[in-house]
Amino acid sequence: MKKLYTLLLASVALTTSCNSLDLEPESTITDANYWKSDDQFTAFAAGCNTSFRNHSWNFYLYGEARADVFAGTPFGGEAQQGMENLYYNSLTTTSTVIGNYGGMYNTINQLNMLIAKSEENTTLPEATRAFYKGMGYGMRAYLYFHLLRSYGDAIVTTDYTSGSSLDLSNLSRPQDSAANVLSQIKSDLENSEKAFSGNYAFTKGKYYWSLAATEMLKGEVYLWSAKQAGGSSADLATAKTALENIKALEGKSLNLLDKYTDVFAFGKKNNDEIIFSLYSGENEYTMCGGSFFSNCVPQQTYLTNGSYFDENGVSFKENEDKTLSGLIRLPSNTALSTELYLPGDSRKAANVRDVYTKDANGDLQYLACFPYKWQGTMISGASTRSAYNDWIVYRYADAVLLLAEVKAALGEDITDEINKIRKRAYGANYDESTMGYPNDTRVTSLTGSDEDPVEAVLKERFRELIWEGHRWYDIRVEGKTGKYSSAIDSRLLWPIDQSTLTNNSGLEQTAGY
Repeated sequence: MKKLYTLLLASVALTTSCNSLDLEPESTITDANYWKSDDQFTAFAAGCNTSFRNHSWNFYLYGEARADVFAGTPFGGEAQQGMENLYYNSLTTTSTVIGNYGGMYNTINQLNMLIAKSEENTTLPEATRAFYKGMGYGMRAYLYFHLLRSYGDAIVTTDYTSGSSLDLSNLSRPQDSAANVLSQIKSDLENSEKAFSGNYAFTKGKYYWSLAATEMLKGEVYLWSAKQAGGSSADLATAKTALENIKALEGKSLNLLDKYTDVFAFGKKNNDEIIFSLYSGENEYTMCGGSFFSNCVPQQTYLTNGSYFDENGVSFKENEDKTLSGLIRLPSNTALSTELYLPGDSRKAANVRDVYTKDANGDLQYLACFPYKWQGTMISGASTRSAYNDWIVYRYADAVLLLAEVKAALGEDITDEINKIRKRAYGANYDESTMGYPNDTRVTSLTGSDEDPVEAVLKERFRELIWEGHRWYDIRVEGKTGKYSSAIDSRLLWPIDQSTLTNNSGLEQTAGY
């Protein structure tokens, strides 16, 4: 017991590596002598956060990699090792990219334990128990929502097991229907709201789940329910109420920052725009476990060999980008630079870095682009940047645009929401007659016209939230995958890998595969 208690306390500061703290919900943890103090609950909750954070790269792949964010082949010629199957939407049962449901059931198992122990505890103050319940139910709903949107049918389990992890083969049963998964998500959201009981304080900071995070998720879930699960205007009204609850926090605990790039700046973590983020830091954890840089950012050798230039004709080896170091297996769609943003939009330079070559006459030729939102930071003595940015799950601009999406579905005016975001994006360049809603009528391969409110919202969410794991889900919920991806309707979900199917003979392969 002493050894286990030490392991749990080590998680409080979130100081372990991404692989070392899969908190083991062994039977000894259930000892009545353990679940007594706030320190013990805090330690276990921190472990749940760490386990949750370890899924951040898969959250990104599930939410964005199959959309029009990526295209073509890496300009450096790297082997893609099957990652191209994501944006080509050519996933198969033997090439799923993500296996074993992304490992999310292990974290669900831990959250099941946190919920159960919070519910039955009689020694902690009610407010303390309520926080852990609100967190547990909210985070579990978030994981099940990823499973719903990615696989449709999925096993629903609310009990915890002993042992080192939740082995799906031990369940030996088929998936629950997508309708039942959605029902479980809604139940968890209701229980999370009840537990938080109107308390919108970020009790343990923005690295922990909160009522605002629950309301964000509720907005997404009920929009999905209305659009993709046969719901009604009542679902949309529920989504709107949840998002307006977040809007009411503006000027209090949440705000849009004046400058777009400040939202993602390494030195401005946990700023007023953040609702919920996942911590990264030196000697502790690299954003997305290092996978974002190692799949989306160029190798340093390409940036320092003198062959590639920025938009001003300056070699990358001569500017600060020479310290970037990654690997491209997911090449950015070159149209992001030419077709997504209008002139004067500050988000273009913040999000997309252009790469040029020079022809025989020394004239620049546009070649490619790569993500620039997450730039990492230089650690003393290092020659390359480290990806110690926090991974943002929810932020206030997302809430504003999600509210616009719900209002568009209800046939309501979305001008205030869209223009709030555009005014910040264009700053002093803002001209409502051409840039304000509904006056952006340009149509490209990536964007539709403001003449269609849904297209206006999708366009603004793409410009604002690119690289944050939303685009695939955005076009899924609005039924726009045929327009903005190469996916076919029969394969919008993900296949289950063969190993998982073999281990649990009760599972059935996802329809379409």
